[in-house]
Amino acid sequence: MRRVRSFAIIAAAFAVALGCGQGPAVLSSPPRSAVASAASSASPSAIACAPTEATGQPWWSDRVFYEVLVRSFQDSDGDGIGDLRGLTDRLDDLNDGDPATDADLGVTGLWLMPVTEAASYHGYDVTDYEAIERDYGSIDDFRRLVAAAHDRGIAVIVDLVINHTSRDHPWFRDAQTPGSAHDDWYVWADERPGFARSDGTRVWHASGDRFYYAYFWEGMPDLNLANPQVTAAVDEVGQFWLEEMGADGFRLDAARHLIEDGRKLENTPATFEWLSAFRKRLEGVDREALLLGEVWDATSMSSRYVRDGSLDMAFDFGLASATITSLRSGDAGTLRAAQREVAESYPPGGVATFLTNHDQDRIVDQLGRDPAAARLAATLLLTGGGVPFIYYGEEIGMTGRKPDERIRTPMRWDSTGPGAGFTDGTPWEPLGDDPPGTDVATERADPGSLLSHYRDLIALRSAHPALSRGTWLPARAQPAAINAFLRHAGDETVLVVVNVSEEAVERPAITLQEGPLCGPIDPRMLLGGGEVAAPAIGPKGGFEDYVPVDRLRPREAIVVSLQAP
Repeated sequence: MRRVRSFAIIAAAFAVALGCGQGPAVLSSPPRSAVASAASSASPSAIACAPTEATGQPWWSDRVFYEVLVRSFQDSDGDGIGDLRGLTDRLDDLNDGDPATDADLGVTGLWLMPVTEAASYHGYDVTDYEAIERDYGSIDDFRRLVAAAHDRGIAVIVDLVINHTSRDHPWFRDAQTPGSAHDDWYVWADERPGFARSDGTRVWHASGDRFYYAYFWEGMPDLNLANPQVTAAVDEVGQFWLEEMGADGFRLDAARHLIEDGRKLENTPATFEWLSAFRKRLEGVDREALLLGEVWDATSMSSRYVRDGSLDMAFDFGLASATITSLRSGDAGTLRAAQREVAESYPPGGVATFLTNHDQDRIVDQLGRDPAAARLAATLLLTGGGVPFIYYGEEIGMTGRKPDERIRTPMRWDSTGPGAGFTDGTPWEPLGDDPPGTDVATERADPGSLLSHYRDLIALRSAHPALSRGTWLPARAQPAAINAFLRHAGDETVLVVVNVSEEAVERPAITLQEGPLCGPIDPRMLLGGGEVAAPAIGPKGGFEDYVPVDRLRPREAIVVSLQAP
């Protein structure tokens, strides 16, 4: 079982270990694609799955992942539907693996929404776990994608949907006959049980004289994972994608819903036990395979899946919500509390952070289409702790509100034609209602664009170990609009100060009672403009009422390297 260290213990350990006789050494800044460059001389498998050097943390700890709906990313054959060949053709836009270039985004991980054969466009109602969605291409197309991604230092994880299948899956078609070979592969009742979801949504649906359980909707009946035969079949699916297809791991859909216990429909002891055993079996196939869970719940619950070894990593929805809340309100308190809880709850490499995903209104719309707020949200995501995930199009400010199809619209690559570089045909879904200039080509040429900001932030994160895998340390800040924290790894310490409000803040004051610093300090501005003052380091490695800059503009953030002269 993994253990979580409290901040008090971490801070004390830093103060004792470093002492104050000598300041932290100056770290040189490697190029943005240093990770990809170092990996390019190794084999593809080594690129994707080598543990993070000198940290003991898993290989995904210092990655930046990018979530893709293949259907909406790039069409290669003019049918209006994105496909695997199109995605492969666009990999250089995500990371070309060449340290001499800087036009690519710089991500080092891909999360692919379902690519298996399914009944619906989104893929979450699987009809064949070992077949590629025919709209996307072939098994060979997928393997070529993985090989090309690995050549560029990009790991690839895929959505694994095992809570349920489509009602069109052959297993369920057979299961509808009582006593059939797959009858017990799903959850049945002779009479409709008298309970529903907490919001009143029906979960039991009629089929002949019986009722089957389907948590999300009647078209996706839940598998009976308490049945060893079902578990064995799922194991085979996992092994297929790791061994035959070359995937580096899985994003596990609906992870908290796997096994019910009477009226308790989520987070049951049986779900934890099943996941823990499944994770161990996956490690037997590939000891470096990542198992990332969608646990849409409070931090106290989602982190529990990681702490007890059921998952390697879980998305934290509370932190994403708190980021948006603080940016809307102009008060950093909600964000500060959420960051602290997340850092205290997950072990290193155990939390996946994000702003929005394919199930939520896009971040730009949630922030009132305020460009400055969108930039600041990106800064918080990519300088904070955890492993960041970017939803495709987020980096160029694509807009979209539910229904789901409108938050999954085709990617805008340029401003030419009705397909915006996504397709030469008619897009499967009309493009989003995005402002002019919201496209990769336009924003790539503008150093002040949102895309350039994301690219620069990823470069900064890649160049500084403190930002990519360092410990997160909370600082006290005044006034309420200011959020401040430190990231620390090895000999490097970085301070992040953020003004979440729409008003300027004069002389923001930061206090760190205990920390890893030893004076004197020669601060260096990594993000932001102007002069930065040096802090006076106290005997416990921190500082009091440190004013790094005289003024923070509305929605402005600074990132400061705190290093020895």
